Amino acid sequence: MPETTDTGLPGAPTPQAVGEFYDANNRVITEIYGGNMHYGYWLGPDDTSDFATAGDRLTDLLISRLRAGPGDEVLDLGCGTGGPGVRLAKASGARVTGISISAGDVALAGARAEAEGLSGQVRFELADAMDLPYRDASFDAVLAFESIVHLPDRGAALAEIARVLRPGGRLVLTDLVERGPAEEDEHKRRAVAEMLAIWRAAPMTRAEAYPGLADAAGLVIDEITDITEHTKYTAAHIYAGTRDHLLRYGELPPDLARIHAMGAHVDWAEFTAAEQSDGMIIVVAHRPPTEVAQISRRT
Repeated sequence: MPETTDTGLPGAPTPQAVGEFYDANNRVITEIYGGNMHYGYWLGPDDTSDFATAGDRLTDLLISRLRAGPGDEVLDLGCGTGGPGVRLAKASGARVTGISISAGDVALAGARAEAEGLSGQVRFELADAMDLPYRDASFDAVLAFESIVHLPDRGAALAEIARVLRPGGRLVLTDLVERGPAEEDEHKRRAVAEMLAIWRAAPMTRAEAYPGLADAAGLVIDEITDITEHTKYTAAHIYAGTRDHLLRYGELPPDLARIHAMGAHVDWAEFTAAEQSDGMIIVVAHRPPTEVAQISRRT
């Protein structure tokens, strides 16, 4: 689990802790999420889509923003078990390199690419997103589904992404953010911190922080869109998935059993109808063309 900070709340997890979490839980998480390992996107309260459909819908929203095409080199940063990377390759014709800190993720993702006949177009590798094993300007685009939530320093992570992007290259990511007032009650803060710690996620940031983070990393923000009203149904679907798995198999991995227990007393209809104090954003950014970057530095 993450070390406790001087506030008494958990801090950012180590890469080893994140890898171990997904090694232990990735098969069950992928089952619960309907083939993905990221949030779903629902159209509204009357949308009865299952988790698989909603997850693919969010994948497609990010793919459309990435604008990758045949011959492009794309980095899938935090590839999970390969769902988005494979879907991206099929939709765009791009060559995809997916990375994860979890050896189990890499193995399952590689098996998925092979089963889809894409092993020549999509590859998955064990790597740390904070210290990417690629040369400068290696990729035309970077896709990051909720992977930045596990990293200890968003600014440093964005700088590393900028390093491996080619000039003009594009970044599309999703991130969990705080939306409510900064002075939220202590009970709520601790409950959120406990949940983040179980998922081996770092403390959340706020959407307003992204322009500054991106600028310091050498990136230019093109879009920040809050999609909380579409993704807020995810928590209820996760709880339902853990419940169904428990009923079917009689047990859950320990971390997922804790997540299930935390959701057992939640009124999910009331939860999704309420104003969300935490949520999700899509961030789209690009690395400036070399000439623009040089002019900016001179001025």
